[in-house]
Amino acid sequence: MLTNKSSLKRRLQIVELVRKRGEVSVDELSQAFDVSSVTIRSDLTYLEQQRYLLRSFGKARYLAQKPGDDILVPASDGATRKASEMVLARFAAERIGDSEAVMLGAGEIAHKMIPFLADRANLSLLVQDVAVAATIQRFLHCEVLLTGGQLEHGSTIMTGPDAEAAVARRSIDLCVLQACGVDREGNLLAMDSALARVAQAARRAAKRTMVLAFQPVLDERSGEVFASAKDIDTLFIDDGIDPPTMETVMRNGLRLHRRDTGILEFRAT
Repeated sequence: MLTNKSSLKRRLQIVELVRKRGEVSVDELSQAFDVSSVTIRSDLTYLEQQRYLLRSFGKARYLAQKPGDDILVPASDGATRKASEMVLARFAAERIGDSEAVMLGAGEIAHKMIPFLADRANLSLLVQDVAVAATIQRFLHCEVLLTGGQLEHGSTIMTGPDAEAAVARRSIDLCVLQACGVDREGNLLAMDSALARVAQAARRAAKRTMVLAFQPVLDERSGEVFASAKDIDTLFIDDGIDPPTMETVMRNGLRLHRRDTGILEFRAT
């Protein structure tokens, strides 16, 4: 459950939750934020007056906003995502030590980790994204290996049987993977099946697995399974996730280890 009782923060979170789900009942909000239905109704009255949402038959519906209408509006989605992904990347980089063999999977967060690894010694990085390899050459002095594989038109990410086989052959201390969603069974999802297969090979080959995600969707239809939460060691995720996603993660073998700067770190129990 969300335990922060600050009315401003709670109202921001209510707006974000209703925005994501389209419609949420008073009872659901009361349970999610661990406050009374009277408190939630007061919040909804205020938010309706400020035209953030509409109330109808015990439920709240989202109203699309113009940026900057009121101080209650958080930063734009793009700016918020960019800032959160940078903090996620920094926290993830802190878990990588000297002389480790690391596989960096596809995804913007993994790409943003590179500058934070500048002070590591004797790293060996296996990457499946040509663009990430170029960034490594700019910022780091370390061994860089490409998985090889198939490049789709317009993409810099390598997938396919050759990439999967290359990853499976490597000795990997840590693989860093990015999830786009979580299903209700606690499985972590990649954007498509080709990415999921490379991620599965990396997870099997690695001694440790770390997964990064920015507001993953709780939806079986949003991607392809590459791992269960029970099979990984660490999950970094932003605290903008909705309560059902939080509960799903914690129900499947991960415990909240740290909450800092808007980021949640879960570790295997």
